[in-house]
Amino acid sequence: MRLRAEQLAGHFQQALLPVYLIFGDEQMLVEEAGDLVRQQARQQGADDRQVWHVEGRFNWSELQWQEQTMSLFSSQRLLEIRLPSGSPGKEGGEALRRYVDNPPADTTLIIISGKIDARSQKSKWFTELDRVGVTIPVWPIDLANLPRWISQRMQQSGLRATPQISALIAERVEGNLFAAAQEIDKLQLLCPDGEVDEKTVLASVADNARFEAFGLVDTVLSGQIEKIPRIISRLRAEGLDILAVFSAVSWSLHRLVDMAIQIECGARLEQVFASQKPPVWEKSRPMMRQALERHQRTQWQSFLQQMAQIDQAAKGSLKQCPWALLETLCLQVAGINIISQN
Repeated sequence: MRLRAEQLAGHFQQALLPVYLIFGDEQMLVEEAGDLVRQQARQQGADDRQVWHVEGRFNWSELQWQEQTMSLFSSQRLLEIRLPSGSPGKEGGEALRRYVDNPPADTTLIIISGKIDARSQKSKWFTELDRVGVTIPVWPIDLANLPRWISQRMQQSGLRATPQISALIAERVEGNLFAAAQEIDKLQLLCPDGEVDEKTVLASVADNARFEAFGLVDTVLSGQIEKIPRIISRLRAEGLDILAVFSAVSWSLHRLVDMAIQIECGARLEQVFASQKPPVWEKSRPMMRQALERHQRTQWQSFLQQMAQIDQAAKGSLKQCPWALLETLCLQVAGINIISQN
């Protein structure tokens, strides 16, 4: 059964099906749809939850073992498979087909996947999951449709605003759905009567200026090269201290260097994410994975040398523009092969 994410709430008024496959490259919306399924499963008594991350040489025989065992802790259980590549491979496809041939009565299976292309959606494992359970494609929200998405989300949150307000928020977050959702959550607190005006939005946006440093980091790590100069220009124009931005970028780069070293030493990616303090947030892992695949450990360490130059320029001991040095570094981390400014 194919459903849109917004149809899930209505679907749950009927019986919970054995399998839910949620896929797409808009991570926040995929996770939110997954949260709805998890909540429904818990309401049905599934207190026992297991999460498997499919990477490297994953042992798909575990799935068959799960079919043959009963939950020791509750009458129902929740099994979650995270499939970032969007493909289970030949072995995984066969394992999933066998599972849905006779799914355990006490188990709800959720598969959280990256984008699955049209060809893969015609494969036997996918069509069998669609026959027995629910498949939920999650499509990206492009910039043209973002104001409408923001308007709908504000209405769902009990907020009332003009299309101009939605367009203002969309312009500010530059396509970042997570940032838009955070802004709407904040407006719920700032507008207890539900009425949102331009003055309140502008004040809220100004308050968020210092958080944009971490928004810049997310843009860099996800490789959104075209956005980097605009964000840095805006941060500079707003008078944000270069050292505040430097601190956010430096913190993230040091984490990535540590993770790159662990990976080079043979550690599994999920173990590396969990070893960080604090651990890498689940919703940030696809972005972190993408960044780590972009550069080798030696390249990550060279970025720290550039950070030292930015620090010197910001403190006046190096006669170069620290903002220009920062932009060069960010573009390189995002994937552009340019010569750093010395």
